[in-house]
Amino acid sequence: MKKISLAKRKAAGAFLLAALMISGLVFTACGKKTETVTQPAEETAEVAETAGAEATQTGSAQEGTEETGSTQETGSTEESGTFDMASEEIPMAVSGTYDGIVVDAAMNSLVIDTAEGMMYAVSLPETEDVVETSDGILLGQAVTVTCEDGVASSITDCAVKPAADREALAFAADILFACKYRDINSLSSLAGYPLYVNLGDEDQTIENGGDLLKLPVSEVLSDERVKAVLSTNLFEVKELSGGKYVLGAEEGRPNIIFQKDEGRDSGFAITGIN
Repeated sequence: MKKISLAKRKAAGAFLLAALMISGLVFTACGKKTETVTQPAEETAEVAETAGAEATQTGSAQEGTEETGSTQETGSTEESGTFDMASEEIPMAVSGTYDGIVVDAAMNSLVIDTAEGMMYAVSLPETEDVVETSDGILLGQAVTVTCEDGVASSITDCAVKPAADREALAFAADILFACKYRDINSLSSLAGYPLYVNLGDEDQTIENGGDLLKLPVSEVLSDERVKAVLSTNLFEVKELSGGKYVLGAEEGRPNIIFQKDEGRDSGFAITGIN
């Protein structure tokens, strides 16, 4: 919930006071009108309009002071909000058995990404330990999940082994979520610099995260690129020459490329957005 600034509250108070003085309205704490005394409409409208203008001017000035920060991040946030977040919610797995890569995990739930590029959320029962894997539940791990109405009854090591190692797939999972939610701020933190970026017919070399945030989110995380990345079969992602991995189209575009980077805690960094 967005915080209401002090100036806005004061302006709103001035507006209310003006209205009370003119119309004699008495409000309860929740704002319900309990008594009305009729005043000339023109006079009331004039005072209300004046108070409203003052509130707008004061609120705008205060917002400019309180909500200071990177203009780059502000622009990114606004553009990120242009898509329907509700449509990106991860569905609960229906009854059945699934092979997938663990892309998110919490105390009582996990999210897997299947070979078809579909994410499913699975709940863990509170009264029963259903995890029968050799290493518990780890990001990037391949598992077979049997569940009923979204609740797991069995989680075992998957018989199908991914081509890439678990650590690479764990990093790939971070990229998937950055793309899924059009989160360019997360994407910038996953990238190494200089970073190669292609936007249509234009190739760019981005020197730092701040420069990446200046680019239009709708172009960096376009629908076409996001769809290509999210549709990747993580079981088939493999290490290429130079320690590179590709999410999306292996040949051509669109895709996101990352590679091993021993200088980072994760051990990997995004090197190309095509």
